[in-house]
Amino acid sequence: MSRIEKALEKAVKMREAAKEPVSSEGTITHDTKDAHPVFEAGTSFLDAASVDRHLICITEPYSLAAEQYKKMRAQILKATDNGVLNTIMVASSDMQEGKTITAINLAVTMASAVDYTVLLVDADLRNPSIHKYLGIKPEYGLSDYLAGKVKISDVLIKPGIGNLIVLPAGEPPQNPAELLSSERMKNLVQELKVRYKDRYVIFDSSPILLTADSLSLCNFLDGILFVIQAAHTSEKTATKALSLIKGHNVLGIVFNNAPNFLMKNLYSYNYYRYEAKTNKSNGNNGGNVEEKS
Repeated sequence: MSRIEKALEKAVKMREAAKEPVSSEGTITHDTKDAHPVFEAGTSFLDAASVDRHLICITEPYSLAAEQYKKMRAQILKATDNGVLNTIMVASSDMQEGKTITAINLAVTMASAVDYTVLLVDADLRNPSIHKYLGIKPEYGLSDYLAGKVKISDVLIKPGIGNLIVLPAGEPPQNPAELLSSERMKNLVQELKVRYKDRYVIFDSSPILLTADSLSLCNFLDGILFVIQAAHTSEKTATKALSLIKGHNVLGIVFNNAPNFLMKNLYSYNYYRYEAKTNKSNGNNGGNVEEKS
């Protein structure tokens, strides 16, 4: 099993927000070739002051931590055959191990790549938090769609970060496990998977040991990234959680919040970081500068 290591450091400043005009509502159109819907997302600005500082791929894209997500992106592209296995769940054994921050940062760095669009789905219906980290206030979400209250086009949000689209969780329902294991959810995952060949769909899930929700969801998905937090996740809980998803395609382990003394080659990395910032000050588009793995 491949390992995906080292993520997350503190962040300070927000990248410049997108400057395109916004539309308050999503729309749905139809492909002329068939009768299946083509989903389009409404667009909104992100407020720099409202974005959580741990979203390092937004707030400080030239940092060492952000570079680890670019490495993770390269490993995931390889492990998923460049999009063939394109529906991925980010999971953890327990709460506060960094799965949501990992899911968002990974989605952002993948959406920043030229060749891919990313749909980030908040499937933690009991304790949704992706919208809080991004500082957005959606009216509806996945739970509302699964309950038949809204169309999928009504709940998709384009935050203006690369090719990223966000599907928030919505109001916490009374029957989250049933909704996530429903035929409607299965059909939605399949539609999202096959509609666009260049799209990755990343799901933030509830902790494996706390609910049945993630175990229901992973039956529909191609792979799982398992998050372990340094000095927090115990071997016992990690082993138990992994035993529950045995038989599913675990793409790798994300070793989250690694202490600084484990980081290597800081001097060399800071040199390349300095070069990127220098290019930005000389007029290059620094927001899109990234070292290709």
